[in-house]
Amino acid sequence: MTSTGSSPLVSIVTPVYNGARFLAETMECVQAQTYPNVQHLVLDNASVDSTPEIIARFTSRRVPVRAARNNATLPIIESWNAAIRMIGPNTAYFRILPADDLIVPHGIEKMVDAGEQNPKVDIIGCQEWRGDAVLGTELPRDHTVFDGRCIARGSLLNAIHGFPHFHCLFRMPKEGLPQSFYDLRYHDEPLLALDMDAAIRALSKGPYAYIHEPLVTTRLHSDSITSTLFAPERMKMWSELQLIDKWRSVVFDSHADYMKCRQRHLRFYYRYLLLWLIRSQRELYQKHLDLLTKASAQPTPRDYVAATLQWPIARTARTLKRVAIRFGMPAYRFEYT
Repeated sequence: MTSTGSSPLVSIVTPVYNGARFLAETMECVQAQTYPNVQHLVLDNASVDSTPEIIARFTSRRVPVRAARNNATLPIIESWNAAIRMIGPNTAYFRILPADDLIVPHGIEKMVDAGEQNPKVDIIGCQEWRGDAVLGTELPRDHTVFDGRCIARGSLLNAIHGFPHFHCLFRMPKEGLPQSFYDLRYHDEPLLALDMDAAIRALSKGPYAYIHEPLVTTRLHSDSITSTLFAPERMKMWSELQLIDKWRSVVFDSHADYMKCRQRHLRFYYRYLLLWLIRSQRELYQKHLDLLTKASAQPTPRDYVAATLQWPIARTARTLKRVAIRFGMPAYRFEYT
């Protein structure tokens, strides 16, 4: 792929709010892409720091930048959906790039190559740097295309780090993008893991292409989405339960498989409830107990006992999994296409 004439257009989409701390470096990594036909779409969610000035510095660079600004600050998911709506009809592939994360210079080129070589693939992933760790090494290196439902199922089981949630490259659907690419709610609750939900939707429709190389970096810092939305009230466990329930009839082969995954996750969840009780974190305990009650998953005394007894077994299983991966043995039953 050496000319824009033969290279499908890729749109990199960056929603940003008060992103001055990292935005310049993120926008520079887009300018450094070796892929010849890429554009950067940046939506400023009414920032009050120097974000607008940073965006303006990139308007005449090699990679075209299309910028817009919300009149008022929107909730995060609404702003992300608005950013996705900036994508034009000529785009062949697109991806979100959070305003604090990075792509290596050949990242888009490698992912598009995988998509072009596998026309049935609608979603492409890769390994990622997160802090000092490389995630996504569990997938067998002798395969580059996997069954999408298998990858989604393994991720919901926490058996693999199957796809870099923020950093997947999506093929533009033939029917075009929906008005809301990211779902806002599941039943009566806000859907929290919007990135993982969108990826599972694509995985459920067909194969998944994978690059066995870390092409992206997810920053860990105090102002990140994970730190501000998930960490303070430990919402990651609740968001994962939402996804298990939402995709139960699509990702799992049977109701029994779904229940096995759900019960496994709930035992993990219940151990944290007990921990919060022991530490007198009553507000945190009550918040999650209320959420579990809405999901018909309120624990009984027997559930607490079972979760506690299962804890050493779970720790041993995690240790054996790490050993298996270290010696090149599969830690999960993969399916291929």
